[in-house]
Amino acid sequence: MSSIWYLGHSGFEIELGGTMIYIDLFLDNTGRRMPRDIKSPIKAEDIDRADIIFITHEHADHFEKDTVEKIVGKTGALVIAPHCVLKDLDIASGNKMEAVVGDVFVVKGVEVKVVKAVHPQSTCPVGYIIKKGGKSIYHAGDTYEFGEMFDIKVDYALIPVGGTYTMDTYSAFKAAKELNCRYIIPMHYNTFERVRQNMSEFAREVESNKVKPIVMKVGQRINI
Repeated sequence: MSSIWYLGHSGFEIELGGTMIYIDLFLDNTGRRMPRDIKSPIKAEDIDRADIIFITHEHADHFEKDTVEKIVGKTGALVIAPHCVLKDLDIASGNKMEAVVGDVFVVKGVEVKVVKAVHPQSTCPVGYIIKKGGKSIYHAGDTYEFGEMFDIKVDYALIPVGGTYTMDTYSAFKAAKELNCRYIIPMHYNTFERVRQNMSEFAREVESNKVKPIVMKVGQRINI
């Protein structure tokens, strides 16, 4: 069984063919980093199994250093991230793997392709395409729409729609027409006031393009 569990903002737990994957963990509900309108359904202490942790870039709402270090210490997970993230992690080198745009590799049975992200506010933004067991998922990280999205072919595309330093719903709809995917899952919205968006309108627009939108509630899990 494979599944996607939405942890809020851009964070996901993905079980893909038996491999447990986390992406862009942002679990702090204290407001210590930034206050959240919608809380994460889990804490770092709740995670006792993790094979791979992907991080798309260095910003605090995608990369919590202490959370990642705690999970790696408990599970031995491999962290795949750009250099600007890895250099700040106090974990063993054997638990680090650098993500460079264009790289394609297989790790722990998962095929990974590191793709570009257009996010000028970051020094090292990337996205990931992951595949295993006949399932494929694209996590765009923080990005604006870009032309090479035409080259991305996956089952599920997780794309930001918040509109502050990422696509808004209009440009995400344009991206949905460019991506070769079956399902669109919006992310990076309604966590804070500045990324407030109307998801029902977005879903109607996407569905009219014959791509199925899946608007997940924080804490919702779907089988894929």
